[in-house]
Amino acid sequence: MPTYTIRKDEITKLVETLQEKYDVYGPIPRRTSHVFDKIEDASKVDLGYDSTIMSPKKYLTPTNQVMMRVGLKDTTIEDSTEDPRASKPRVLFGVHACDINGILFLDKVFGGIYNDPYYAANRENTTLVGINCLEPCKYGFCRSVEKNFVLEGYDLFLTAISETHYYVHVGSPKGDDLIYSAGDVFSEASLEDNNLFKTALRKKHESHSDDLYLDYINETLDMAWDDPIWDELGELCMNCGSCALVCPTCYCFDVKDNLDLTLTNVERTRKWDTCLYYDFATVAGNHNFRSHPPSRLKYRFYHKFRAAVHEHGTIACTGCGRCTATCPAGISIKEVLHRLQDYWASSPSVTGG
Repeated sequence: MPTYTIRKDEITKLVETLQEKYDVYGPIPRRTSHVFDKIEDASKVDLGYDSTIMSPKKYLTPTNQVMMRVGLKDTTIEDSTEDPRASKPRVLFGVHACDINGILFLDKVFGGIYNDPYYAANRENTTLVGINCLEPCKYGFCRSVEKNFVLEGYDLFLTAISETHYYVHVGSPKGDDLIYSAGDVFSEASLEDNNLFKTALRKKHESHSDDLYLDYINETLDMAWDDPIWDELGELCMNCGSCALVCPTCYCFDVKDNLDLTLTNVERTRKWDTCLYYDFATVAGNHNFRSHPPSRLKYRFYHKFRAAVHEHGTIACTGCGRCTATCPAGISIKEVLHRLQDYWASSPSVTGG
């Protein structure tokens, strides 16, 4: 596909053009951080952001989502999958590679053997415009988990190649539509632009550290099942679930039927859930398979780096570092992985590789 460039001072105009057809969401400054929010003022978009508090998965798997509405009096059933399809199409603007990789993982989860129509409806209604991170974010380790780049999953992808311009890759027919919609702000990339793009990628490679060695993570975790580290971390972990709520790949949810006060209408709703909550593994008879905090925290690590590989062919971590940033106990997922790999001699620094 052809590549393009766009002047940085034309981004506001691009967003304003997109707003004529789409609801546009992007990184907006909020006090000391950024959030993905609906863009009302295009000049407020900040593509130089470090990270956002929450990942953009909230627009594909909402925190609370009505699945169906049931009328008990007139025995009607209304499926809500048509709600997002009927709404105005949406653009997620300025999404980092780690978050696009998170969405690609959710595509596997919700679009695999058991296709989820609610996720599919939101995904179908969404266009992704990505932005390359040439400098690492404060808590990120995306290169160590090979999530610092994307080859698919985006519709347009921007890379800063100078103080004045972005280099633009088109990744899909939806991306072609965006180029067509705002064609006057895009120019076809020249040979010089291509060379500047290569230089930008070289800068990115040099700035992002790669100090985790996860080639043997499956074996490492197998050997670490009874390691004292889990009890140690379990004493610190508050089981608040913050890490799962901000994670781009956590997807667990609970389903409840809510009956209104008239006893005639029911809404079946699903909402985010997490394996760190006390009652997550409680079953009939009130038996809890993971009643102790260390077992819940350990389960999350094993699901991220062991079970996800078995189920979906990739680890369920994008290296965004949000879990570390939000943890009130100061637990760092990267430090835990470092300790495990060093203790079980799985890193080149230990093995001499």
